[in-house]
Amino acid sequence: MIDGASASWPLHCSGNNVTVSGWLQDTRADGKCALVRINAGNGDYQPKSACSSGTREQFSFTFHGTKVRLAIA
Repeated sequence: MIDGASASWPLHCSGNNVTVSGWLQDTRADGKCALVRINAGNGDYQPKSACSSGTREQFSFTFHGTKVRLAIA
């Protein structure tokens, strides 16, 4: 959790695939959005945002043959 956002995302690996599934929540009424950025080592990129305090968004992305890097902002 960071100030203004919280998230959870377990990783699941199967064969050459990595699946990132979880949720992201905006926790502050500041007019900004919470954002999760998922960057894969093969150049794939998936963002997910939650806007408005209390809004929770679910996400699930699968990447093939790569490692992933996650950040919450």
